[in-house]
Amino acid sequence: MRNTTLRTMILIGIVISAYSCGINKNVKSNSNSELPIELFQRWELDYGMANGEKISGLPKSPSNDYEFKRNGEYLLYNADETYMTGTWEYNSNEKIIYTKRNNGELNGIVADLKPESITLVPAGKAVEGTPFENFRFYYKPKTE
Repeated sequence: MRNTTLRTMILIGIVISAYSCGINKNVKSNSNSELPIELFQRWELDYGMANGEKISGLPKSPSNDYEFKRNGEYLLYNADETYMTGTWEYNSNEKIIYTKRNNGELNGIVADLKPESITLVPAGKAVEGTPFENFRFYYKPKTE
């Protein structure tokens, strides 16, 4: 009898543990449900600002186009339509998206997220302490 009770308790513990892991997994994916569906498209660089002044001479699309995928991956396009990949993560408490290179290094922060525009703030070791620290890049949906 003791053996059966012990087995039952272990089985209940495993079921509760598995169920709890499943709930936590769903909570994480639901935080992305706060994001506007428009995020998951290709964005082209509209303009940039540095220290309150508009930056001239920025590359035209397709250079620097971003495309956010639902699976937490993003594509950053080059002039020849090739692209680099990275990952993105939404922080629902801060209401911002962190973009990271494939090596895990922080690449930028999408600080202002609207269906019709996003604002990218560069980040990372290459930016800290340089004039790029005060840059803001404004994106609009790419129209073909």
